[in-house]
Amino acid sequence: MPRLVIPNSVALQNVRAFIARNRPFDPDSGQAVLEFHPQWVYMEPVALAMAAAWGAWARRQGYSLRAENLGRKTAYAGRMRLFEHLGIPFDAGLEEKEAAGRFVPLTQVTSSIHVRRVIADISALLHLQEDPETLSAVQYCVSELLRNVLEHSGSEDGAFVCAHRYTTSEPHRVTIAVADCGQGIASHLGRVYPAASSDDVAALGLAMRPGITGAVAGLYGTPDNAGAGLFITRSIAKGSGGYFFLMSGNAAYRLRRAKTDDEMTELIPDAYDEPRHDRYVFDIPWKGTVVSAEIRTEKIHDYNGFFQWIFRSVPRRETRRRRIRFT
Repeated sequence: MPRLVIPNSVALQNVRAFIARNRPFDPDSGQAVLEFHPQWVYMEPVALAMAAAWGAWARRQGYSLRAENLGRKTAYAGRMRLFEHLGIPFDAGLEEKEAAGRFVPLTQVTSSIHVRRVIADISALLHLQEDPETLSAVQYCVSELLRNVLEHSGSEDGAFVCAHRYTTSEPHRVTIAVADCGQGIASHLGRVYPAASSDDVAALGLAMRPGITGAVAGLYGTPDNAGAGLFITRSIAKGSGGYFFLMSGNAAYRLRRAKTDDEMTELIPDAYDEPRHDRYVFDIPWKGTVVSAEIRTEKIHDYNGFFQWIFRSVPRRETRRRRIRFT
């Protein structure tokens, strides 16, 4: 049966192990199961967004959903509104805490109106009014990734987005994630690049290159950014020294955190030329797309200047490495 197993910890550091152990789209009848670790559960936005998108897919396929090992340890998932989206009753018996300043709970986005609401919520819920550089970066990434989904995924359920601001552990950061169970990147890119339709690794590489996806109307971009949404989002994450993660079909890409400031200052159009990246191929494909970006708040300075520098470089589709200064 379709089953999504949440181990004791799911973060961008160990996302490969989480994905490799699961078979969330196994065909069967009856129930779909969301299984939590029986003793401890730590979930970052990437796991929450994937669980919500998977649950919407399962319900649309006619499965009834049930969750195993619920309790106080899954209270955070409850506060992030995961169980509301899954249609699973949940009460951890704890006092509800205020979300403001810490997280943007899971939100289903199916229209541009929803996108605007999420963007408005980011400032209020993450308390970033006093940190305009981080606010601008987070709002751009969320807006771009959500509009991408609405334009390309073909999912009846749209996408699920959430974000968390981490201020009590190093590094201080905002992590965002967007997930859908639509047609995936390879299927859409294959309309113009036939070779990509049967190669998820190649499709991900194309999708992250500036200008490539602009050749396909509506995919990962708008007329204003020439199809460079994923490229710019990856550059924002890298420029602050954070993770960037993209998965579709049976392939995934992860840009690792920078170890030094010098590693943060190279703008590399081809994601596969990044010296600190991982490529994964899984036996079981993800039906759709997952994107997560980590923005380290203490590293962001002059966001507008950084963004404009990237924007000016996009139309030229340059292949050589360029130096940037983001910190």
